[in-house]
Amino acid sequence: MDQGFERSVFIGDNTGVVSTGNNASIAQFTLASGAPKPVVAVPAPPDVFGFHSGGSPVFRGRINEQKRLKGILDGAPGSVAVITGGGGVGKTSLAAQTASEYRGKYNPIWELSAGDATQIEFGLSRLACRIDPGLADHPSEVAAEWARAWLQTHDDWLLVLDNASSPREVRALLNQLPRGRFIVTSQQATGWHHVGPAMPLGVLDPDAALDLLVTIAGGSALDSEDLSSSALVCEELGYLPLAIELAAAHMAQTRLTPLHYLENLRVTPLDALLDHSASEDAEHSVAKVLQGNLEKISGHPLAEELLRVLAWFAPDEIPCSLLFRMDSPQAVRTAVGLLARYSVVRWTEGASEPTLHVHRLVQTLVIAWNQNSPDGTFESSFTATNLLREAMRDEYPEEGFKTRRHRSLMPHLDSLASKIDTDDETLGAAALYQIAAHFLLSQGQSGHANHYAERSHQVMTRIGGGPAGSPDIQNLLGHIRYSTGNMAGAAEYFKRALDEATPSFGEDNRNVLTYRINYARAILACGDHAAAISMLGDAVSNCMNILGGDDPITLSACANLGHAYEVSGDIATAISLYSQVLFDRLRTLGLDHEATAASFAVLGGVYLANGDPSGAAPYLEQALGVRVRVLGDDHLDTVISRNNLAVALCEDSKPRRAIPLLERAIDDAPGIFAPDSAELTSMQERLGSLYISTGQPNRAISMYSQLLETRIQTIGVDHPATLAIQNMLGFSYRAAGDLSRAIVFYEQALIGRTRALGPDHQDTFNSRNNLAYAYKLAGDLARAIPLYEETLEFAASKLGHNDPAVINMRNDIRSLRDQT
Repeated sequence: MDQGFERSVFIGDNTGVVSTGNNASIAQFTLASGAPKPVVAVPAPPDVFGFHSGGSPVFRGRINEQKRLKGILDGAPGSVAVITGGGGVGKTSLAAQTASEYRGKYNPIWELSAGDATQIEFGLSRLACRIDPGLADHPSEVAAEWARAWLQTHDDWLLVLDNASSPREVRALLNQLPRGRFIVTSQQATGWHHVGPAMPLGVLDPDAALDLLVTIAGGSALDSEDLSSSALVCEELGYLPLAIELAAAHMAQTRLTPLHYLENLRVTPLDALLDHSASEDAEHSVAKVLQGNLEKISGHPLAEELLRVLAWFAPDEIPCSLLFRMDSPQAVRTAVGLLARYSVVRWTEGASEPTLHVHRLVQTLVIAWNQNSPDGTFESSFTATNLLREAMRDEYPEEGFKTRRHRSLMPHLDSLASKIDTDDETLGAAALYQIAAHFLLSQGQSGHANHYAERSHQVMTRIGGGPAGSPDIQNLLGHIRYSTGNMAGAAEYFKRALDEATPSFGEDNRNVLTYRINYARAILACGDHAAAISMLGDAVSNCMNILGGDDPITLSACANLGHAYEVSGDIATAISLYSQVLFDRLRTLGLDHEATAASFAVLGGVYLANGDPSGAAPYLEQALGVRVRVLGDDHLDTVISRNNLAVALCEDSKPRRAIPLLERAIDDAPGIFAPDSAELTSMQERLGSLYISTGQPNRAISMYSQLLETRIQTIGVDHPATLAIQNMLGFSYRAAGDLSRAIVFYEQALIGRTRALGPDHQDTFNSRNNLAYAYKLAGDLARAIPLYEETLEFAASKLGHNDPAVINMRNDIRSLRDQT
C-alpha cells in the first residue's frame, strides 16, 4: 500500500481535532466572546505613557541633542528621529526624557523593544491592551494587528522603537504607520538613510558627567578633594553615562569615597565593570552591556583582530591608515566599517585623514578578556607595537621627522607604553621607544624623550640588545642631557657610547666618528675650549681621510669646529668654517635639506649675535624658507627660525615686518612650548612691545588679555609668567593713554610679585618702578614718591650709593618732593 494511505486517518466515527501530514502541529486559541471593538470607535485613554520609567530626575546634559530631537518630533506626521550609539551611552534615557516632555501633546507615547519582529509584535499587543483592556482576552497576534489598525486611523501619537537591530524591520513598521512620530534607538550606526536622520550620540561632556555622579553619590557629603577625585572617576570611565550612574550608585551604597573607587577601578578594572550590585538587573553591568556590542562582530576574524589591536592605542583619533599593514587597505576599511556599524568604534569627523574613536572602557574590557585567553595579550600588543614602529620609522631618521604625523602618533605610543606588560616588551618595543625619544628631542620635549630613551635602555638590558644597540642609547641619552644644559652628564654619556662602540666596531666606524664629535661638543660646552678645538680638529682630519670631504659626518665635524672657534671668540675663523660648510651642503645635499637649513641658521645667528642684524637677516630668511618646506610650519626648528628672523628685523628697525613672523610663531607654538615656557613668554612679550612701538596698543591689550585668562586657568594667578602678563597689560594701557586701568594692572602685578617672588626680586623691583611712574603720570605724587623711595633703597643695595643711576634716582625723587 502507498505510504500516503498508511498515514491517513479514517474519519468515520472519529470526532475532535484531526491533524495529518509529517510533523503536523496544532495551535489552539481560546476565542474571547465577541469581536474586538472597531478601532475608530476607541479613543486613547488619557496619558498613555508606556515607558519602564519616564523622565529621570538625574538626567543630565544632552541639551543640543534634545533640541535636535524636538525639531524632528515637532515636524509633520511620519517624522522619524534615529539615535545611534554604543551600549551604555544613554540612547534610551535620552529618548525617554524627550518623550516625557511631550505628554499632553502626543498620546499614546509608547516604547517598543525593536530587537526583532517578535518583540515589535509583543510591544504592539501591549499597547492595544492599554488602549482597550478588553483585548487582553484576545491572542497577542490579534491585539497587535488591532494596534496597527488603531495607529493607522489616529493622529498625534509617538512610538519609541528601542534597541532596533535592523533598519529593515523598522521600515516595515513605519511604512504601515504614517500618521504618528517615531524615535528609534539602535547600536547600529549606519543604514538608516531610508528611515530618518541619524543622530550619533556621544558620551556626556565632563561637567554633565560630574554633575550626574555627584547627584547620585550624594553631593552634599563630598568635599573639594572628593569632587576632584569624582572628576577623575568620570574621566577614567570615559564619561559613559551608564558607567557613571552605576559607579555613583555603588559609592552611595557602599560609602566608598571617589578616591577609593578610582583606585579600585585602576587596579582591578574588570571587577568594577562587572559589578552590578547597585543595579536591580544582573545583566545591567557595564561589562555585560558593552559585551552585547562586541558579540555582534563575532565570526569576523579581521574585525576581531583589529579591535584587539585598537585596544592598546589612545581612544581618540587613531589613524585608520595605521592599520593598513594588517591587511589590504580595502579589507581593513571593510572590517572597520563593520566595527563602526555596530558602534564598537566611531569614525572621527573633521579629521585630515580618516581616524577612529574607541571608547576607553571597550579597550579596557578587550585587554582584560584577552589576558584570560591562551595567548594572553602578547600577540595583540606585539602587533600594535610593530604598527607604531613602522609608522614612525617611515620618515626616520635620514629625511627628518614629519612633525604633524609623528605628533599625532605620540598619544597612541603613550597609551601602549602605559598598558603593555614589561614581559611582553620586545626589541621591537625598544626600537619604537628609541624612535619616539629622537622625535621628542627634536621637538624640545627633553623630559618625555628621556623617559623613552631610559625605557628603551631597560628593555634592551633585560632582553639583551647586543653591542649595536647600547652605544646608540648612550649617545641619545647624551643628546638629551646636552639639550637640558647638563653638559657634564652629556659628556659622560657620549664618552660611554664612544668607549662601548670603539672596541666592537673600530675607529673607522661612522658611528664611532659621530660619538667622538659629540663628546668633543660636550667638552666644549663644559668650558674646555682648547681641548675641544684639538679634539674636533682631529675629528675633521679623521673624517676627511676615512669618509671624504663631502660626507655629512665630515661636514658636521667642520660645523662643530666652527662652533668651537665661535665660543672661544675667534669669530672670523668660525664664519669661514660655517660658510664653507654651507657651500658644501648646498653642493652635495641641495637647498631643501635640514642640514642646509641648519647652516643658514647658524651663520645668521653668528651675525645677529655680533651686532649685524642686516647681515643676519638673509641667512635667517633662507633657513626659515627651507624649514617650512622640509619640516613644516609646526616644527620646533621652524618656530625658532621665525622668532630669530623677527628678532633680527626688530634690531634692524623693521618692526612691521617682524610682527607677522611673531604672530605666526606664537600660533604654531602651543604644540611645542608649554604655556609658561621662557621661549613662548619671550615671543609674546616681544610681540606686545612691537604692537605698542608701532602705535597699536589696543592689539597688545587684546592679546595680553587673552593670555592672562589662559595663564590663570593653566598655571595659576601667582605664576611668574602670569604676573609678567599683568605687568605688560599695565604697560599697554599706559601706552593707550588709559592710566587708570594701567595702574590697576601695575598694582596687581606688584602685589602678586611681592607675594610670589618676594620684595627683593628684580621683577618686583621693576613692578614697583612701573607703578611709581604711572602714579607720577597721573599726578598722584603722594603715592609715587614712597614707591620711588623703596625703589631707590633696592637699587642702592645692589649697585651702591654712589652709582650714577642711584644718584639720578635720588635727584628725581628730590625734584618730585619739591613739586608737592
